[in-house]
Amino acid sequence: MSNLRERQKESRRRNILRAAREQLVANGFDATTIETIAEAAEVSAVTVYNYYGTKTGLLLALVSESDSLLLERMQELLKAPPATLQQTFSAFAEIIRQHALSFLTKAVWRQVIAASIIEGGSQFGRSYAQLDRELARQLTKILEKLKARGSINPRTDLDVLGDSLFQLQNARFLQFISSDEMTNEAVDRYLREDIEALLQASPD
Repeated sequence: MSNLRERQKESRRRNILRAAREQLVANGFDATTIETIAEAAEVSAVTVYNYYGTKTGLLLALVSESDSLLLERMQELLKAPPATLQQTFSAFAEIIRQHALSFLTKAVWRQVIAASIIEGGSQFGRSYAQLDRELARQLTKILEKLKARGSINPRTDLDVLGDSLFQLQNARFLQFISSDEMTNEAVDRYLREDIEALLQASPD
């Protein structure tokens, strides 16, 4: 009986998250309510509140679900990174952008970013910061493969480089989602120019 209840609970959770994602993508954050999500999921609003508390709680759950899928894609890049630092950095950033837009709209991601800042000390903020740390760690692991190939100076501190490049990617990602007119091609060009400028700055 306990197993049946757990399966029913998990089914309701999946239905609520599916409905929340569909409602947020179709109608935006402000127009989406717990009640409309509950109706689409065919559960009561009380059930949604009991599971997630608020729309921000639902955003946290959606981002967490998105996180696991994104990290799986990063594993694919880790297995076979491109030949150069520029190409690898571009591929890393593009995976993040493509994944983000395949999951939620730019407008909803703006709400996610805002919530991560406003509620930095909450479970939501900590969870979002943890994803950033994990992505920076993944980038560092990818850079280790490039260093082993001889594509990166052997004296380079990869922890510093990985974190610095990730923060650069983050800044361009914010620019990307802040504007509905900003294209994937444009932000990719900016990132390639960024990394090229950094590599050319040394007199060596």
